[in-house]
Amino acid sequence: MVQNEESVSGNDAPVYLPDKPARGVANGKYRMVGWEIDTTGRRLIDEICQIAAYTPKSQFSQYIMPYADINPPYVRKHALRVVNAGRYRMLRDIKNNTFIKTKSEISALTDFLQWLEENRGDATDGIILIYHENRKAAPGMLLEALRRYELLNRFNNVVKGFANGYEISSSKCGNTTKAFTLRMMAKILLGYEGNDFTSAKERAKSTYEIAIHLAQGEKQDLDSKACGDSTGLEPHLIEFICPFTNPIIAEEEEIIELKDLLKIQNTFRPVFRDLLSGTRLERKHASHLRRLLAENNINYDKLKEAYETEAKEGLDKILKSEVANAEEKDLTELLEILDCFFDPEKKPVQPKVRFYPNQNNNRKQPRQRRNSNRQKNKKTSEPMSPNISSDNPTDSVSDASPRSEIKEPEVITLVA
Repeated sequence: MVQNEESVSGNDAPVYLPDKPARGVANGKYRMVGWEIDTTGRRLIDEICQIAAYTPKSQFSQYIMPYADINPPYVRKHALRVVNAGRYRMLRDIKNNTFIKTKSEISALTDFLQWLEENRGDATDGIILIYHENRKAAPGMLLEALRRYELLNRFNNVVKGFANGYEISSSKCGNTTKAFTLRMMAKILLGYEGNDFTSAKERAKSTYEIAIHLAQGEKQDLDSKACGDSTGLEPHLIEFICPFTNPIIAEEEEIIELKDLLKIQNTFRPVFRDLLSGTRLERKHASHLRRLLAENNINYDKLKEAYETEAKEGLDKILKSEVANAEEKDLTELLEILDCFFDPEKKPVQPKVRFYPNQNNNRKQPRQRRNSNRQKNKKTSEPMSPNISSDNPTDSVSDASPRSEIKEPEVITLVA
Protein backbone atom coordinates (compact mmCIF):
# COMPACT_ATOMS: atom_id res chain seq x y z
CA MET A 1 0.00 0.00 0.00
CA VAL A 2 1.48 3.33 -1.05
CA GLN A 3 1.11 6.08 1.51
CA ASN A 4 -0.30 9.49 0.76
CA GLU A 5 2.71 11.64 -0.13
CA GLU A 6 0.78 14.85 0.40
CA SER A 7 0.35 14.09 4.08
CA VAL A 8 3.92 13.16 4.79
CA SER A 9 6.13 14.98 2.33
CA GLY A 10 6.03 18.36 4.05
CA ASN A 11 9.23 20.01 2.87
CA ASP A 12 12.80 19.10 2.17
CA ALA A 13 13.75 19.28 5.85
CA PRO A 14 13.82 15.91 7.62
CA VAL A 15 10.96 15.25 10.02
CA TYR A 16 11.68 12.91 12.89
CA LEU A 17 9.45 10.81 15.06
CA PRO A 18 8.40 12.41 18.36
CA ASP A 19 11.08 12.28 21.02
CA LYS A 20 9.38 10.09 23.61
CA PRO A 21 11.00 7.68 26.06
CA ALA A 22 10.60 3.99 25.30
CA ARG A 23 7.64 2.28 26.95
CA GLY A 24 9.59 -0.85 27.73
CA VAL A 25 8.53 -4.48 27.43
CA ALA A 26 8.11 -7.23 29.99
CA ASN A 27 11.01 -9.55 30.60
CA GLY A 28 10.93 -12.69 28.47
CA LYS A 29 12.84 -14.84 26.00
CA TYR A 30 14.19 -12.44 23.38
CA ARG A 31 17.13 -12.33 21.01
CA MET A 32 19.10 -9.09 20.63
CA VAL A 33 20.08 -8.10 17.08
CA GLY A 34 22.10 -5.06 16.01
CA TRP A 35 20.35 -3.32 13.15
CA GLU A 36 20.99 -0.24 10.95
CA ILE A 37 19.83 1.19 7.62
CA ASP A 38 21.16 3.66 5.03
CA THR A 39 18.49 5.84 3.42
CA THR A 40 18.09 8.44 0.69
CA GLY A 41 16.87 10.93 3.29
CA ARG A 42 15.02 11.12 6.58
CA ARG A 43 11.41 11.64 5.48
CA LEU A 44 8.82 8.92 5.65
CA ILE A 45 8.62 8.82 1.86
CA ASP A 46 12.38 8.34 1.48
CA GLU A 47 13.77 4.93 0.59
CA ILE A 48 16.22 2.45 2.08
CA CYS A 49 19.57 2.01 0.30
CA GLN A 50 21.09 -0.62 2.59
CA ILE A 51 19.72 -2.74 5.42
CA ALA A 52 22.04 -4.64 7.75
CA ALA A 53 21.73 -6.75 10.89
CA TYR A 54 24.34 -8.34 13.15
CA THR A 55 24.67 -11.17 15.62
CA PRO A 56 27.97 -12.84 16.54
CA LYS A 57 26.87 -16.03 14.77
CA SER A 58 25.22 -14.58 11.66
CA GLN A 59 25.17 -11.30 9.74
CA PHE A 60 22.90 -9.81 7.11
CA SER A 61 23.64 -7.01 4.65
CA GLN A 62 21.85 -6.09 1.44
CA TYR A 63 21.98 -3.00 -0.77
CA ILE A 64 18.75 -1.73 -2.34
CA MET A 65 18.35 0.19 -5.60
CA PRO A 66 16.14 3.22 -4.80
CA TYR A 67 13.76 4.81 -7.28
CA ALA A 68 14.87 8.33 -6.33
CA ASP A 69 18.35 9.81 -6.12
CA ILE A 70 20.10 10.07 -2.77
CA ASN A 71 20.01 13.51 -1.16
CA PRO A 72 23.44 15.24 -1.22
CA PRO A 73 23.96 15.19 2.59
CA TYR A 74 23.34 11.45 2.67
CA VAL A 75 25.62 10.87 -0.33
CA ARG A 76 28.46 12.12 1.84
CA LYS A 77 27.17 10.33 4.93
CA HIS A 78 26.78 6.87 3.36
CA ALA A 79 29.36 7.24 0.54
CA LEU A 80 26.75 6.05 -1.97
CA ARG A 81 25.58 7.63 -5.21
CA VAL A 82 22.98 6.70 -7.82
CA VAL A 83 24.49 6.71 -11.32
CA ASN A 84 22.40 6.89 -14.49
CA ALA A 85 24.03 4.92 -17.30
CA GLY A 86 21.74 5.14 -20.28
CA ARG A 87 18.65 3.08 -19.56
CA TYR A 88 20.12 1.64 -16.37
CA ARG A 89 20.55 3.03 -12.88
CA MET A 90 23.27 1.69 -10.61
CA LEU A 91 24.50 2.25 -7.08
CA ARG A 92 28.13 3.24 -6.77
CA ASP A 93 30.50 3.38 -3.81
CA ILE A 94 32.13 6.80 -4.13
CA LYS A 95 35.11 5.80 -1.97
CA ASN A 96 36.17 2.76 -3.98
CA ASN A 97 34.53 4.00 -7.19
CA THR A 98 32.98 0.56 -7.69
CA PHE A 99 29.45 -0.44 -8.57
CA ILE A 100 27.44 -2.37 -5.97
CA LYS A 101 25.19 -5.33 -6.55
CA THR A 102 21.67 -4.39 -5.47
CA LYS A 103 18.17 -5.81 -5.18
CA SER A 104 14.73 -4.29 -5.31
CA GLU A 105 13.23 -3.07 -2.05
CA ILE A 106 10.64 -5.84 -1.81
CA SER A 107 13.25 -8.54 -2.46
CA ALA A 108 15.63 -7.13 0.15
CA LEU A 109 12.89 -6.79 2.78
CA THR A 110 11.72 -10.35 2.10
CA ASP A 111 15.27 -11.65 2.53
CA PHE A 112 15.62 -9.64 5.74
CA LEU A 113 12.44 -11.16 7.19
CA GLN A 114 13.59 -14.62 6.23
CA TRP A 115 16.94 -14.01 7.95
CA LEU A 116 15.17 -12.85 11.12
CA GLU A 117 12.96 -15.93 11.15
CA GLU A 118 15.95 -18.23 10.71
CA ASN A 119 17.96 -16.54 13.48
CA ARG A 120 15.15 -16.28 15.99
CA GLY A 121 16.18 -19.54 17.58
CA ASP A 122 14.89 -20.07 21.13
CA ALA A 123 13.54 -16.52 21.40
CA THR A 124 9.90 -17.46 21.74
CA ASP A 125 8.87 -13.87 22.56
CA GLY A 126 10.55 -12.38 19.51
CA ILE A 127 13.55 -10.32 18.44
CA ILE A 128 14.54 -6.86 19.70
CA LEU A 129 16.32 -4.72 17.09
CA ILE A 130 18.97 -2.41 18.56
CA TYR A 131 19.89 0.72 16.57
CA HIS A 132 21.73 3.95 17.45
CA GLU A 133 20.29 7.35 16.48
CA ASN A 134 20.21 10.75 18.12
CA ARG A 135 16.93 11.67 16.42
CA LYS A 136 14.78 8.61 15.93
CA ALA A 137 13.74 8.03 12.32
CA ALA A 138 14.85 4.52 11.26
CA PRO A 139 12.03 2.48 12.91
CA GLY A 140 9.31 4.54 11.24
CA MET A 141 10.97 4.33 7.83
CA LEU A 142 11.31 0.55 8.10
CA LEU A 143 7.69 0.11 9.16
CA GLU A 144 6.48 2.32 6.31
CA ALA A 145 8.55 0.34 3.80
CA LEU A 146 7.11 -2.92 5.12
CA ARG A 147 3.59 -1.49 4.95
CA ARG A 148 4.03 -0.59 1.28
CA TYR A 149 4.50 -4.27 0.40
CA GLU A 150 2.07 -5.70 2.99
CA LEU A 151 4.88 -7.34 4.98
CA LEU A 152 4.08 -5.69 8.30
CA ASN A 153 2.12 -8.60 9.77
CA ARG A 154 4.96 -11.00 9.04
CA PHE A 155 7.39 -8.59 10.66
CA ASN A 156 5.23 -8.25 13.79
CA ASN A 157 5.25 -12.03 14.22
CA VAL A 158 9.02 -12.15 14.63
CA VAL A 159 10.04 -8.72 16.02
CA LYS A 160 8.94 -7.44 19.42
CA GLY A 161 10.25 -3.88 19.28
CA PHE A 162 13.15 -1.46 18.83
CA ALA A 163 15.78 -0.33 21.34
CA ASN A 164 17.71 2.89 20.74
CA GLY A 165 21.37 2.58 21.69
CA TYR A 166 21.65 6.37 21.97
CA GLU A 167 19.04 6.38 24.74
CA ILE A 168 20.83 3.51 26.49
CA SER A 169 24.20 5.26 26.29
CA SER A 170 22.87 8.59 27.53
CA SER A 171 21.19 6.87 30.47
CA LYS A 172 24.18 4.78 31.54
CA CYS A 173 27.07 7.09 30.59
CA GLY A 174 25.57 10.48 31.38
CA ASN A 175 27.95 11.09 34.29
CA THR A 176 31.14 10.31 32.37
CA THR A 177 30.66 11.86 28.91
CA LYS A 178 28.54 14.45 27.16
CA ALA A 179 28.49 13.07 23.60
CA PHE A 180 26.70 9.77 22.96
CA THR A 181 27.12 9.35 19.22
CA LEU A 182 28.00 5.93 17.86
CA ARG A 183 31.53 7.03 16.97
CA MET A 184 32.17 8.44 20.45
CA MET A 185 30.71 5.42 22.27
CA ALA A 186 32.73 3.03 20.10
CA LYS A 187 35.89 4.99 20.85
CA ILE A 188 35.31 5.19 24.63
CA LEU A 189 33.82 1.75 25.33
CA LEU A 190 35.31 -0.43 22.58
CA GLY A 191 38.55 1.40 21.82
CA TYR A 192 37.71 1.90 18.15
CA GLU A 193 39.53 4.83 16.55
CA GLY A 194 39.22 5.91 12.96
CA ASN A 195 36.56 3.33 12.11
CA ASP A 196 34.46 3.93 9.03
CA PHE A 197 30.77 4.12 9.98
CA THR A 198 29.44 5.06 6.54
CA SER A 199 28.19 1.51 5.98
CA ALA A 200 25.13 0.22 7.83
CA LYS A 201 26.89 -3.12 8.25
CA GLU A 202 29.67 -1.60 10.38
CA ARG A 203 27.23 0.48 12.41
CA ALA A 204 25.05 -2.55 13.18
CA LYS A 205 28.07 -4.45 14.49
CA SER A 206 29.24 -1.56 16.70
CA THR A 207 25.71 -0.96 18.00
CA TYR A 208 25.42 -4.56 19.14
CA GLU A 209 28.86 -4.55 20.78
CA ILE A 210 28.14 -1.33 22.68
CA ALA A 211 24.90 -2.79 24.07
CA ILE A 212 26.74 -5.96 25.15
CA HIS A 213 29.48 -3.90 26.80
CA LEU A 214 27.03 -1.75 28.77
CA ALA A 215 24.98 -4.79 29.82
CA GLN A 216 28.09 -6.56 31.13
CA GLY A 217 29.05 -3.45 33.08
CA GLU A 218 25.79 -3.70 35.03
CA LYS A 219 26.75 -7.16 36.32
CA GLN A 220 29.78 -6.95 38.57
CA ASP A 221 29.98 -10.71 39.12
CA LEU A 222 30.36 -11.45 35.40
CA ASP A 223 33.81 -11.88 33.96
CA SER A 224 34.70 -9.57 31.13
CA LYS A 225 34.39 -11.46 27.88
CA ALA A 226 34.48 -10.65 24.22
CA CYS A 227 31.33 -9.72 22.34
CA GLY A 228 31.89 -12.66 20.03
CA ASP A 229 31.04 -15.06 22.87
CA SER A 230 27.59 -13.52 23.26
CA THR A 231 24.57 -15.06 21.57
CA GLY A 232 22.05 -12.31 22.28
CA LEU A 233 20.00 -14.65 24.47
CA GLU A 234 21.75 -14.01 27.82
CA PRO A 235 19.31 -13.28 30.68
CA HIS A 236 21.32 -10.32 31.97
CA LEU A 237 21.36 -8.76 28.48
CA ILE A 238 17.60 -9.18 28.07
CA GLU A 239 16.96 -7.72 31.52
CA PHE A 240 19.16 -4.75 30.64
CA ILE A 241 17.59 -4.00 27.22
CA CYS A 242 13.89 -4.56 27.97
CA PRO A 243 13.30 -1.20 29.79
CA PHE A 244 14.70 0.67 26.75
CA THR A 245 12.62 -1.24 24.18
CA ASN A 246 9.73 0.43 22.41
CA PRO A 247 7.15 -2.13 21.17
CA ILE A 248 5.84 -2.14 17.61
CA ILE A 249 2.43 -0.85 18.73
CA ALA A 250 4.03 2.24 20.26
CA GLU A 251 6.02 2.88 17.10
CA GLU A 252 2.84 2.66 15.01
CA GLU A 253 1.11 5.19 17.26
CA GLU A 254 4.03 7.59 16.91
CA ILE A 255 3.89 7.29 13.11
CA ILE A 256 0.19 8.18 13.13
CA GLU A 257 0.94 11.13 15.39
CA LEU A 258 3.72 12.23 13.07
CA LYS A 259 1.48 12.09 10.00
CA ASP A 260 -1.11 14.24 11.76
CA LEU A 261 1.66 16.68 12.69
CA LEU A 262 2.80 16.84 9.07
CA LYS A 263 -0.70 17.57 7.84
CA ILE A 264 -0.87 20.61 10.14
CA GLN A 265 2.63 21.72 9.13
CA ASN A 266 1.75 21.55 5.45
CA THR A 267 -1.01 24.14 5.96
CA PHE A 268 1.71 26.72 6.70
CA ARG A 269 3.52 26.29 3.38
CA PRO A 270 2.49 29.75 2.07
CA VAL A 271 3.63 31.43 5.30
CA PHE A 272 7.11 29.91 5.50
CA ARG A 273 7.78 29.37 1.78
CA ASP A 274 10.34 32.17 1.47
CA LEU A 275 12.08 31.39 4.76
CA LEU A 276 12.44 27.72 3.81
CA SER A 277 14.34 28.79 0.69
CA GLY A 278 17.10 30.53 2.66
CA THR A 279 20.30 29.16 4.13
CA ARG A 280 20.51 25.92 6.06
CA LEU A 281 20.28 27.65 9.45
CA GLU A 282 17.31 29.73 8.29
CA ARG A 283 15.51 26.65 7.02
CA LYS A 284 16.18 24.86 10.30
CA HIS A 285 14.84 27.77 12.33
CA ALA A 286 11.77 28.17 10.10
CA SER A 287 11.01 24.45 10.47
CA HIS A 288 11.31 24.83 14.24
CA LEU A 289 8.82 27.71 14.30
CA ARG A 290 6.37 25.86 12.09
CA ARG A 291 6.68 22.75 14.22
CA LEU A 292 5.82 24.76 17.36
CA LEU A 293 2.49 25.69 15.82
CA ALA A 294 1.76 22.14 14.66
CA GLU A 295 2.67 20.55 18.02
CA ASN A 296 0.10 22.76 19.73
CA ASN A 297 -2.60 21.86 17.17
CA ILE A 298 -2.68 25.34 15.61
CA ASN A 299 -3.38 25.28 11.88
CA TYR A 300 -3.48 27.94 9.19
CA ASP A 301 -7.27 28.38 9.17
CA LYS A 302 -7.34 29.05 12.91
CA LEU A 303 -4.78 31.84 12.66
CA LYS A 304 -6.44 33.34 9.60
CA GLU A 305 -9.79 33.49 11.37
CA ALA A 306 -8.17 35.13 14.42
CA TYR A 307 -6.55 37.78 12.22
CA GLU A 308 -9.80 38.56 10.40
CA THR A 309 -11.62 39.14 13.68
CA GLU A 310 -9.03 40.83 15.91
CA ALA A 311 -6.09 41.50 13.56
CA LYS A 312 -2.66 41.35 15.19
CA GLU A 313 -4.08 41.19 18.71
CA GLY A 314 -5.91 37.97 17.84
CA LEU A 315 -2.68 36.36 16.66
CA ASP A 316 -0.85 37.48 19.79
CA LYS A 317 -3.60 36.09 22.00
CA ILE A 318 -3.45 32.63 20.39
CA LEU A 319 0.34 32.43 20.47
CA LYS A 320 0.65 33.42 24.12
CA SER A 321 -2.21 31.25 25.36
CA GLU A 322 -1.76 28.07 23.31
CA VAL A 323 1.98 27.85 22.49
CA ALA A 324 3.32 27.05 25.92
CA ASN A 325 6.52 25.26 24.89
CA ALA A 326 8.06 28.23 23.05
CA GLU A 327 10.53 30.86 24.17
CA GLU A 328 9.69 34.54 24.21
CA LYS A 329 11.87 35.37 21.21
CA ASP A 330 10.22 32.59 19.17
CA LEU A 331 6.77 33.95 19.96
CA THR A 332 7.86 37.46 18.96
CA GLU A 333 9.28 36.22 15.68
CA LEU A 334 6.20 34.11 14.95
CA LEU A 335 3.95 37.11 15.56
CA GLU A 336 5.97 39.24 13.16
CA ILE A 337 5.99 36.57 10.44
CA LEU A 338 2.26 35.93 10.68
CA ASP A 339 1.32 39.62 10.90
CA CYS A 340 3.41 40.52 7.86
CA PHE A 341 1.92 37.62 5.92
CA PHE A 342 -1.76 38.34 6.64
CA ASP A 343 -1.48 42.13 6.32
CA PRO A 344 -1.50 43.01 2.61
CA GLU A 345 0.09 46.42 3.29
CA LYS A 346 3.20 44.87 4.87
CA LYS A 347 5.99 43.07 3.13
CA PRO A 348 6.36 39.39 4.12
CA VAL A 349 9.43 38.47 6.11
CA GLN A 350 12.20 37.43 3.74
CA PRO A 351 15.40 35.47 4.40
CA LYS A 352 18.50 37.52 4.99
CA VAL A 353 20.49 38.45 1.92
CA ARG A 354 23.79 36.68 1.86
CA PHE A 355 26.60 39.22 1.85
CA TYR A 356 30.25 38.40 1.64
CA PRO A 357 32.62 41.17 2.82
CA ASN A 358 35.10 42.56 0.30
CA GLN A 359 33.12 40.82 -2.41
CA ASN A 360 33.84 43.54 -5.00
CA ASN A 361 37.40 44.14 -3.87
CA ASN A 362 38.37 40.51 -4.23
CA ARG A 363 37.42 40.35 -7.87
CA LYS A 364 40.50 40.10 -10.00
CA GLN A 365 40.91 42.79 -12.58
CA PRO A 366 41.54 41.59 -16.14
CA ARG A 367 45.22 41.43 -16.77
CA GLN A 368 46.47 43.81 -19.43
CA ARG A 369 48.80 42.40 -21.97
CA ARG A 370 52.22 43.97 -21.77
CA ASN A 371 54.38 44.28 -24.80
CA SER A 372 57.89 42.98 -24.51
CA ASN A 373 60.94 45.13 -25.09
CA ARG A 374 61.55 43.35 -28.39
CA GLN A 375 58.07 44.32 -29.62
CA LYS A 376 58.59 47.91 -28.46
CA ASN A 377 61.89 48.15 -30.29
CA LYS A 378 60.29 46.64 -33.36
CA LYS A 379 57.53 49.23 -33.33
CA THR A 380 59.90 52.17 -32.92
CA SER A 381 62.23 50.92 -35.63
CA GLU A 382 59.52 50.48 -38.25
CA PRO A 383 59.32 53.44 -40.69
CA MET A 384 56.14 55.37 -40.85
CA SER A 385 53.80 54.42 -43.63
CA PRO A 386 53.06 57.08 -46.18
CA ASN A 387 49.37 56.29 -45.92
CA ILE A 388 49.28 57.54 -42.34
CA SER A 389 47.69 60.93 -42.17
CA SER A 390 49.71 63.72 -40.56
CA ASP A 391 46.56 65.41 -39.33
CA ASN A 392 46.36 63.01 -36.43
CA PRO A 393 48.62 64.42 -33.74
CA THR A 394 49.00 61.08 -32.07
CA ASP A 395 50.39 59.50 -35.20
CA SER A 396 53.12 62.09 -35.74
CA VAL A 397 56.62 61.46 -34.53
CA SER A 398 58.55 64.31 -32.97
CA ASP A 399 61.95 65.08 -34.40
CA ALA A 400 63.27 65.98 -31.03
CA SER A 401 64.84 63.02 -29.36
CA PRO A 402 65.86 62.73 -25.76
CA ARG A 403 69.52 62.86 -26.80
CA SER A 404 69.02 66.18 -28.60
CA GLU A 405 67.82 67.81 -25.43
CA ILE A 406 71.17 67.16 -23.69
CA LYS A 407 73.52 70.06 -24.15
CA GLU A 408 77.01 69.30 -25.32
CA PRO A 409 79.74 70.52 -22.99
CA GLU A 410 81.33 73.82 -23.90
CA VAL A 411 84.99 73.78 -25.03
CA ILE A 412 87.09 76.31 -23.12
CA THR A 413 90.41 77.39 -24.70
CA LEU A 414 93.10 78.70 -22.50
CA VAL A 415 95.02 81.66 -23.85
CA ALA A 416 98.67 81.70 -22.98
